[in-house]
Amino acid sequence: MSEHKPGQPQQPESQLDEDAIAFAQGIFELARNGGTHMLRPLLDAGVPANMRTSDGKSLLMLAAGNGHAGTVQLLLEKGANPELQDEEGNTALSLARATDSQATVKLLSP
Repeated sequence: MSEHKPGQPQQPESQLDEDAIAFAQGIFELARNGGTHMLRPLLDAGVPANMRTSDGKSLLMLAAGNGHAGTVQLLLEKGANPELQDEEGNTALSLARATDSQATVKLLSP
């Protein structure tokens, strides 16, 4: 059994691991760049809406922090948790406020 702690990156053990990491990185990029139309079928196919980077940023945080209201709306519809925090304590709402994206802030505000 691995002594690796959850949430800490480790080196891939096989090509399959490397492929999975590349796939995950592509999903993170879609959220970060507002790839709503490409992200939708992946979420429909079972990609977790609360998937997170190694530093704890969720797909919702990545989209909100870059002002992509359409992607934020999709992720919320698919069950993304707006209360999640990254390693620095940021939430999707705090990141949206930092970028002054009013449409995104409105979607995330209680």
